[in-house]
Amino acid sequence: MRIRPFLPFCVAAIALLAGCAEAGKETNGAADRSSAPVEGQSKPPADGSRAWEPDDAMQRAERALESASDSDARPELVDTASAFVASGMDKKHHTSGDRPYLFSVTCDTDGISELTLTLSRGDQEQAYGIECGDREADRFNIPAGKPFTARVDPVRNGTGLILWRLDTIARDAVEGCDDDVDGCGT
Repeated sequence: MRIRPFLPFCVAAIALLAGCAEAGKETNGAADRSSAPVEGQSKPPADGSRAWEPDDAMQRAERALESASDSDARPELVDTASAFVASGMDKKHHTSGDRPYLFSVTCDTDGISELTLTLSRGDQEQAYGIECGDREADRFNIPAGKPFTARVDPVRNGTGLILWRLDTIARDAVEGCDDDVDGCGT
């Protein structure tokens, strides 16, 4: 039989494969740690939850904005953007036309539970707490007319993002206070 010439080759291949498998283990029997996070990479939290990742955070924030959207309000997108919490947000919005506006905002952060959103127009100013990581964005009614500014102060060394959207909505879709900049007497 001609199997004999291949026998040394098979034995060598088996020994090589077995040696490679053993090289992946440390002397104490632990598995290879070559895929462990290197210094500077985020590590999973000790409580067993997942580590904060920007892509996942953006998807969660987009879902929160979508959850806050009401198709019965017949929204028309005016503007949308995002910012890092370390940079904050300071944006002046023009509210022309005759339809009211709906300003929706959410945040997703690593370790920050709440940010303060300040809405202002001229001398009027109103501060609101925005819970980060909520499944639905916070919504604020803004009447058409004068421009308003939405501001979130930067969080030094903060990790996370702010996502917002400004829509016009049908007049009959305004719920609650019709001017959250004024605060309706609060």
